[in-house]
Amino acid sequence: MSSPDYHNLLHGVANLDGVRGAMMATADGALGATDFAHLQPAVASDVAKTVRRLAVASTTANSPLRELLINFGPMRMMLRPLAEDVLVVLLDRDGNTDPVRAYVDVELGRIERLSQTEPESIAVGVHEADDEVGELLASSLGPILIEIETVYHNYRKRRGLTPAQAREDMHEQIREWLLCCNPSNYTLPLLLDGLSETMSDDPGGRNGFVGEVQGILRRAGALR
Repeated sequence: MSSPDYHNLLHGVANLDGVRGAMMATADGALGATDFAHLQPAVASDVAKTVRRLAVASTTANSPLRELLINFGPMRMMLRPLAEDVLVVLLDRDGNTDPVRAYVDVELGRIERLSQTEPESIAVGVHEADDEVGELLASSLGPILIEIETVYHNYRKRRGLTPAQAREDMHEQIREWLLCCNPSNYTLPLLLDGLSETMSDDPGGRNGFVGEVQGILRRAGALR
């Protein structure tokens, strides 16, 4: 994994609401600690070594770490492994982690895809779309979109879709929503329409999904 990819990731994460800093714990030390984590070098180095040992130990115990939240002084640390490295996000102690988690999910997924693709075959448009979805999920609309996505996952798994497949379908509809209108509470019903169209193979599930999401939209003031 090249450091420029990590630089973009750390820059994006560090600028999210509720995030105090971010760095990548690598075999070479704490990448980005000075620019993005604002920790003393010695502290950043100790943190990097500790979290990498933790990630390695979890893998050795056949229980790979996907995410861990731990208290860190007046903050919390979110740990997210990526291959042999670990993303360390410093958060406000009482902040909402869902928008941060959503953005990190998108960006780590993008980096993993890029790492498996030859540079000359990378589609710039896909990169930009993923960035747009990530930014939207990290915005004030993030919590309601995540709630809708959870409901969508629950219904689509009845038709055999994996969480990754359901997420990709959800994000594709978000991209189409971004193309047709400005994202806001008032245009969320259009996203609901798009998502319901993907459920033509499950009419009963589609009706249940629409009913649940309409309840979410009413609570958000998007429907009356």
